[in-house]
This record gives sequence, C-alpha cells and structure tokens, in this order.
Amino acid sequence: MLQIRNLDFSFHQNSSRPIFKQLNLDLPEGEFISLVGKSGSGKSTLFKLISQQYQADQGEITFRGRPVAVSDLAYMPQKDLLLPWANILDNVCLSAKLGPRRPIPRERALAWLAKAGLADDAYALPSQLSGGMRQRAAFVRTILANREILLLDEPFGALDSFTQQEMQTWLLEIWQELKQTVLMITHNLEEAVLLSNRVYVLQPFKANQEAQIRSFQIDLPKDRQMDIRYHPDFIAYKHQIEEAIYG
Repeated sequence: MLQIRNLDFSFHQNSSRPIFKQLNLDLPEGEFISLVGKSGSGKSTLFKLISQQYQADQGEITFRGRPVAVSDLAYMPQKDLLLPWANILDNVCLSAKLGPRRPIPRERALAWLAKAGLADDAYALPSQLSGGMRQRAAFVRTILANREILLLDEPFGALDSFTQQEMQTWLLEIWQELKQTVLMITHNLEEAVLLSNRVYVLQPFKANQEAQIRSFQIDLPKDRQMDIRYHPDFIAYKHQIEEAIYG
C-alpha cells in the first residue's frame, strides 16, 4: 500500500497559505484510484510529491512500509512525449533503456503493441498516428516500465470525446488484466466513476476545514461497459462527487 501520512507542503517556507496540511491518504494495492478536484486544489502538486519532484516540508510517503522510491513509479503525462524521430516500437522500449531495469525484449513490446491495436504501426513514426493511437503507445511505454504504481496525469484530457470513450474502454480492459495500482488525475467525473474503484476529492487547504480530502468507494461491477453511465448508481456517484467538489 502507498501511504501518505501527516503531509505538509507549501511553495514558500513558513508560508501562511500551505498547499497541504497534515494530509493523510491510502492507496491500496491493485486498485484504480482517481483524484479529482477544482483547479488549484493541489492534484498535480501531490503527484510531484509522490514522484519526489518536490520535497515535503513534513510527513512521509511510504510504499509497503518503506519510503517510496522513483523506481516504484511510472508516470504518464497528458502529452504523449513520444520522440518524433523514433518509431513506435523504439519509443515504447525507451523507458527501460533510461531506467535501472533490464532491456525489454522486443517480442514483449510487440505483443503489448498488438494488445493496444498497434501491431501494424510498430515501425511507424508518431506523426503518422492519430492522437488516440499515440496515447495508446504512451500507455504501453508506461506499462513496459514494469513499475508497481502507475501515475496517470489526465492521460485523455487532450483527446476528443469519441476518442476519450474509446481509450477509457481500452484502459478498463488493460487494467483488469494487469491489476496494477493506478492513481489518475482527471477533471472528467464520468471518467473517474467509470474507471475507478475509489475516487478521492481534493479540496484547496483552508484553516479549520474538517478534511482536505474525501473518499468515495465506487461499488459498481468490475466488468464495466460504457452504458453503465446511465445506471442510477453511476449517476448517484457522479452527483455525490460533484457535490463534494462544488458544494
């Protein structure tokens, strides 16, 4: 389990306007968890604290009882960040080349590209693929990094609505196979409820607030289809989360 305990953080030392104050958060292993909230609530800052791009003023972030390490994490931003001069196969193998892990067998990379519907595009350049196809390639690269925790920062935010739905369906299928721990930032509440076991609502810090974060357990069938968005329970979860964000 990834645990955050008594976390304090501000951008300026001794600031009277902290981003986090005594924040506590649990990420159970094998769950898909979405992080939502208003702009400025600290979602991206929390990602940077978990991935050690920022250092907390106080508190600890642990994984399986020890300080979390960069080698525990794989990070996928909103932009695909594929190298434009490298083909898709070379791009998805890149994370292992840059990290401490052993090189990825090309056969394994090709097998994952096939699962992503990119078998015929392994030797294409990123410029020859659609936005959705490039995001699939970027996600394959994230998977092949072989890390315990996947951090997804609005991975589908730049895509059109049709492609977003296509990618959400695909990601559900892939995650149900992998069962890795996923923490995803999204502004799309339907996406959060559709994909997640649990949704955390993060609020901007205010003095004397009851809690900076609220948790919603999403008890919907694991094998979810897109039409579940019309189910009364799905709609109720979405409304509860909206209420927690906007009051």
